[in-house]
Amino acid sequence: MEKTIRQIAREKAVIAVYQWLTVDASKEELKEYVHADEALLEGRSAEQFCYWLIDTVMENKSSYETLLKRGWSFDRLNKMEQAILLVATCELLESELDKSIVINEAVINAKEYCDEDSYKFINGVLTAIE
Repeated sequence: MEKTIRQIAREKAVIAVYQWLTVDASKEELKEYVHADEALLEGRSAEQFCYWLIDTVMENKSSYETLLKRGWSFDRLNKMEQAILLVATCELLESELDKSIVINEAVINAKEYCDEDSYKFINGVLTAIE
């Protein structure tokens, strides 16, 4: 099944946050990365959504981490798992999107970019967010 423009934007945001977590990429570098994606240029609102996710995660990372880590260490996760959880937490807390949709999108990204069973952990952590 082909990805929607919104799914592409979300995936791009996850990868950008991953770059930020891994190599401390600047906002400008991340915006250049997003802007280079021709698929996002078709839908200007998708590109803006992607920027919003990245900016909001960067501004609220510590509060999202505090919310996410309940009895376990966030730092023990690999950077891609962290990025997926941060972007999904942003959407859960800052948007009106249905929780099941946000979790499903996070699980899809985890299945594509993480270890075989990471999606189960990500699903459980996000489900617990009120």
